[in-house]
Amino acid sequence: MTKLILLYGLLIGYLILNDFIFSAIDLPYYNAIINPLILLAIVGVGFYFSRDTQLRIAEKNNKLQSLLIVLFVYIIGYFALGFIFGFQRTPYSKDILSIISNIWTFGSVIVFQEIIRNSMIKLQNKSIVNFVLITIVFILLNVNFNSVMDNFESFKDGFTYVSSIIIPLVVAQAIMTYLSYVGGFILPIIYRLFVLLPELVMPIIPDLDWFVTAIVGVVLPMTVFVYINYVHVKKVERLSRRASKNYNPIVYIPVFIIIALLAGFVIGLFKYQPIAVLSGSMSPTFNRGDAVVVRKLNEYEKQNLEKGDIIQYTSGSKYVVHRIVEITNDEYGNIQYITKGDHNNTRDTMPVSLDQIVGKVSFSIPYIGYPSVWLSGAL
Repeated sequence: MTKLILLYGLLIGYLILNDFIFSAIDLPYYNAIINPLILLAIVGVGFYFSRDTQLRIAEKNNKLQSLLIVLFVYIIGYFALGFIFGFQRTPYSKDILSIISNIWTFGSVIVFQEIIRNSMIKLQNKSIVNFVLITIVFILLNVNFNSVMDNFESFKDGFTYVSSIIIPLVVAQAIMTYLSYVGGFILPIIYRLFVLLPELVMPIIPDLDWFVTAIVGVVLPMTVFVYINYVHVKKVERLSRRASKNYNPIVYIPVFIIIALLAGFVIGLFKYQPIAVLSGSMSPTFNRGDAVVVRKLNEYEKQNLEKGDIIQYTSGSKYVVHRIVEITNDEYGNIQYITKGDHNNTRDTMPVSLDQIVGKVSFSIPYIGYPSVWLSGAL
């Protein structure tokens, strides 16, 4: 236990030096040379402390195969999202020397961290408290403290940062600790490199918003856990045929599909999209806290809307859901709609052009929009 405490101390000391001292000094070649060498020294200490301790790892090849299958599917799905949300250029240079330098700078940290993690797992006494502490330490090691305060200048920025960065980081590091325990340091190294490399070696990556980034960042490690845990439990604990069938990860596929469909529905990938009602301007047709389901319209449908239809349209940076009360034409003969909230005494100030229209309200669902109302109020 003393050896494990010493490793904790070394990592905490490294964390303080790395994030609060060396980062402020801005030493030349720190990321490429000094930082990896410090971690390599801790690797040596961890290896020496744990040299007489071994983890019993069964079915290592099966676990590795399962992990690679999930990761290859992830890479295909990840880049497929780019055809929905678009692509963006990666921030790293793509000449061969820069790619090699970046892989070394980031990859060496991953490799050395996971070897250190595995040494600590070997030294712990299989206590859940120790697993949690190890995970917390590696969460702290992978948080960019220099950017934390910049992302908490407002509640909105903080919420987005926690959702898209911190929560996926916590989930991923917990799974890395589990992978290291059941498969050695190779499994978490491969996982983390697979997630990292596209940004380092590819010229473009999907341009995902924070919500999709959060979903992917949580679903991927959880999927890996389900499949690796299945191999571990089935092969190592020798489940009966009936118990193995009940534990088969295939039963989770419908759950993952439902999560994906719900996420796609919420972010507007389909013809219909739910919108939370944030004001009472359309009361009593629907009220604040309700949700309306909007059907997206093509150009022909936009031109053939009728008086009395309730539409969603953009007004500056906001979305408005109001009823059409009159159909007119502008000075060039283009169709435009005059709208009004059912609860409002006057019509909306500006007419709505076709390019402002998003869709037409199909139906409303009472009350389920309240979480968005509360969140919007907080933001």
